[in-house]
Amino acid sequence: MILSKEAAETASEILQERDFFIEKHQYLFRAINEIYEKNEPVDMVTLGDRLKKMKKFDTVGPILKVIADLDVLPSRTEYYCQIVKEKAQARALIRASMEITADAFADVEPIKEQMDMAEFRIFEATEERSKKGFVQIKDIIGSVYEEVYETIGSENHVTGLPMGIQALDKLTRGLQPSKLYILGARPGVGKTALAMNIAWNVASGMNKTASKASVGIFSIEMTEKEIGQRLLCAVAGVDYNMAKEGRILERDRKNLTKASAQIHEAPIFIDDSSALTVMELKAKARRLKKTNDIKLLIVDYLQLLSAGVQKDNREQEIAYISKNLKALSKDLDIPILVASQLSRPMKGTEGKPPALSDLRESGAIEQDANVVIFIHKWRNKDEGVRHQLMLSKNRGGPTDEEIPIEFAAFSTTFYEVDSQEQRGA
Repeated sequence: MILSKEAAETASEILQERDFFIEKHQYLFRAINEIYEKNEPVDMVTLGDRLKKMKKFDTVGPILKVIADLDVLPSRTEYYCQIVKEKAQARALIRASMEITADAFADVEPIKEQMDMAEFRIFEATEERSKKGFVQIKDIIGSVYEEVYETIGSENHVTGLPMGIQALDKLTRGLQPSKLYILGARPGVGKTALAMNIAWNVASGMNKTASKASVGIFSIEMTEKEIGQRLLCAVAGVDYNMAKEGRILERDRKNLTKASAQIHEAPIFIDDSSALTVMELKAKARRLKKTNDIKLLIVDYLQLLSAGVQKDNREQEIAYISKNLKALSKDLDIPILVASQLSRPMKGTEGKPPALSDLRESGAIEQDANVVIFIHKWRNKDEGVRHQLMLSKNRGGPTDEEIPIEFAAFSTTFYEVDSQEQRGA
């Protein structure tokens, strides 16, 4: 790196400071990069000056005397870098194994939590973190052309997973891979209900525009049985509250039986762990992706997640969680739909439509999200309770603040207005 600028550029793309085992090599690597970042030449004078400013000259100085005697330019830089990288990964795996062993012997945490953390540590140690390089446009234009060409003349412009609400699917083109979707609503408005409606639509292929796709659900607030009850009543069109109280009518028996058979075949996977950290969520999601190839991940809801690391305040913690969920959607190459609580309205503004600024506890949610969907509920003197969806953010596409929708409270199901009228409801 010192003898060749090209070698320095190659090493900077492949390696990180922490990849070097010897501490003085870490300091040297950092010093060289800092000099090149300022577009200055690297020689014994500039390097020595940089190390003095870092207060590391006494530590690294002896190495410089050896380097000063070298006069051969490196010819196998990338090969050397890969050796350093592989050794760093091996040490990370050893370190993870030692931490897992120490936790197991200490027996402080419940074994289930230890196993989740062990899995996360192994994933972190073995995860490939190489930086993605440039791609020439000619290498991707063919596939891009095919995607666009296939939609010409087609009435269905949904290229992702359909949510089942045509107006929303048309604007977003469905749930797209590697994107983070935020579904925001105030307490009791129906964000869990809509999230489960979307999960069922994707997993069942019920709108006949797509095949069944596996869905993973992290339900931090509700138990797996409560989620199952909601799905069963929604699919069967049965009163949810009556089902919870055991007051199901005889005429509903046939619908329940049919709905149960349908749900039994749906590839839906539910984790109702409470006090879930974002690290545990990432580890579980990666495992689920590997074993069942999920195409959609739903988290209900964001504010109930824990960062798992110390942060100065809750806003920083939510920002950390949001950033990790965004990264996870890209790593797994699937859409992630996250329900998010909105701030309670001030007195006198209860009927006011929600805005991006209402996303509770962090502006980072708005920043990280590709799409933000709000559920707005208000009471009309003439028509009673009304609902509408608001597509308030749609990165790379149009927005719409007025998507009419109806909510069948008895079965916790959302319908498009046209669809509701056609059903005669």
